[in-house]
Amino acid sequence: MKKFVPYIIIGVLVIGFIGLIGYVKMSQIPNQPQTNTKISDIEPYFDQNATVMYFYSPNCSHCQDEKSVLTDLAKQGYRVKPMNILDHPEYGKQYNIEGTPTFVSQKDQARVVGFQKEDALKSWLDQHK
Repeated sequence: MKKFVPYIIIGVLVIGFIGLIGYVKMSQIPNQPQTNTKISDIEPYFDQNATVMYFYSPNCSHCQDEKSVLTDLAKQGYRVKPMNILDHPEYGKQYNIEGTPTFVSQKDQARVVGFQKEDALKSWLDQHK
């Protein structure tokens, strides 16, 4: 039995070393979405250079509904500038935003508030881009 002790010790050390490597690799995998990911990298309808600002909140149910409309319009080339009220509450005062979703044209300060159906939003965007 004494001649197996060094092999057992080496085996325990190897298993411990493999476990330590696995632990280190697993601790480097993020378990939460990255907060530094820009929404324009995720949503096809966002463009920082768009002339129409889209004020929204990720918690807003109407904004969630608006996503499908904006996604369909993005396929036609329409883009809006993302203005996340939750991340930037100062936007509310700066642009006099009272609710989301709200679209504001930088060109003429025209605005439309609330959920917009595709045809209505497309027409409004055509007039104010």
